[in-house]
Amino acid sequence: MEAKDKMTNEELNQEKEQDINNDIIEEKEVDLQKQFDELQEKHSELNDKYLRLCAEFDNYKKRTSKEKMNLIDTANMQLIIDLLPIIDDFERGLESIEKNQTLDAIAEAYKIIYQKFMNILAKYGVEAINPIDEPFNMDLHEAISTIEGPPEKKNMIADVVLKGYKLNLQDRPVILRYAKVIVYQ
Repeated sequence: MEAKDKMTNEELNQEKEQDINNDIIEEKEVDLQKQFDELQEKHSELNDKYLRLCAEFDNYKKRTSKEKMNLIDTANMQLIIDLLPIIDDFERGLESIEKNQTLDAIAEAYKIIYQKFMNILAKYGVEAINPIDEPFNMDLHEAISTIEGPPEKKNMIADVVLKGYKLNLQDRPVILRYAKVIVYQ
């Protein structure tokens, strides 16, 4: 009978061990499930934040693009407003031509109009490139012809056929039109 009791005690001990192991496994499963649920919740939060951030960035791009276009439109409008007096001067010049005023008066009127126009361009950062007797620079000039010249003037600009213009921006100048030049060879 003792053998039966021993087996039963051994079996009982094994069952108790099995129950303890099952309890430990259940606790670990519960802990793992909690961790999994927490990670899923964190994933959902991060995904939501990501989607909101993407939407905010899209709105930012649209808003800045719209602001940029408004700024360009405003700048263009101001340039046109500044050019209107020159149109008025041209109209007055045409009227004076029709009234047969002297060539000197007409020439003086057109010099004034030209100076006003150049002042407006300067106001907007436009500068003429008129490089006579300067070294030829491919970044600013376009050589349309070459002529024989003294050796000390080799690769120097002999004549400007058409002035160039550059726009002086804050970070760097931009060439609007290259100066068309004749270069000594």
